[in-house]
Amino acid sequence: MARTTLEDIARQAGVSKITVSRAFTSPDKVHAETRQQILRIARELNYVPQSQSASSKEPSPTRTLGLVNPNMTNPFFARVAREVTLAARAQGYTVLVFDSYESETLEAEAIGKLIEFSVDAIILSVISSDIDYYPAYLNTLQAANIPVVLVDRELKAPHYGGVYIDNLDCGYQAGRYFLEHNALENSAPDRRISRLLAVSGPADSMVSIGRMSGLRESIGNHDIALDVVYSDFSFEPAYRALRDYLDRHDWPEAIIGANNQITMAVLKLCHEHGKRPQRDVQLFSIDELEHSDVFGINIPCIHHNLPEIAHQALQFAMAAVESPGQKGFRSVVRGELRLA
Repeated sequence: MARTTLEDIARQAGVSKITVSRAFTSPDKVHAETRQQILRIARELNYVPQSQSASSKEPSPTRTLGLVNPNMTNPFFARVAREVTLAARAQGYTVLVFDSYESETLEAEAIGKLIEFSVDAIILSVISSDIDYYPAYLNTLQAANIPVVLVDRELKAPHYGGVYIDNLDCGYQAGRYFLEHNALENSAPDRRISRLLAVSGPADSMVSIGRMSGLRESIGNHDIALDVVYSDFSFEPAYRALRDYLDRHDWPEAIIGANNQITMAVLKLCHEHGKRPQRDVQLFSIDELEHSDVFGINIPCIHHNLPEIAHQALQFAMAAVESPGQKGFRSVVRGELRLA
């Protein structure tokens, strides 16, 4: 199959070849709508810049890595980015970090820019937690021989390897915490948990499925009624979904936030309703809510070793640069229960 050229993109976009070239090399000189149209067509045609096209001479490593996160306001992704950047620097690598802002368009643009920069490998947390998510840029990266290492969110699409959290175990440990809480509170029936509410991400998310499945498995036939509100893993959607639920239901004795952003939304609603965390309602967070103790709130949680996750992702990326033919590496990191 003939390689897609700038002329092919220009013809389909109805612009000049120079405009297409500028969209890749000087994007600030091209109108935003025109640039987005060009990038979209380039993705559809699996365009690979000349500097990255296959040739008889292998490109020299640039000792530069790309890192794309879906939401850098989330402390999880921000901390992973920090740890990867510092560890890579110690190894003589530069890391170019992009935030895709939960946008498929911006995610694709970030990947396109990293291809232009001729990075050696990309560490990627995609915007979607749907395992069937398959953006067109993955084909472009494969054609450009740029290996991809996934973090946190798994895909069926081809990639070099991935580092993931044991989501099933996260949910299981959360459920066991409340069962043990009830066992310790046998002498005080008014403090026992009979209604537990979990606030999760999307119902079809592999992260949600894992965490809620583990939670249900741990509770089993025990005398705790479990309800789940499915929303999103970001703050505002989770806040709205939980607010709507509480408008129609009484407050439960306990609430589990399926990640730190959701737990923040729970805390906001506690404040608005005059509920005292750990007194009027027991809270638990899957993902640590760092420094909450500064505000006098100690929330038991599942703590994830983010430096370890970052280190493993970086090691995979560097191994991919050295031996790109070896694939299929997969690491699952188990969280640690931390009590208040």
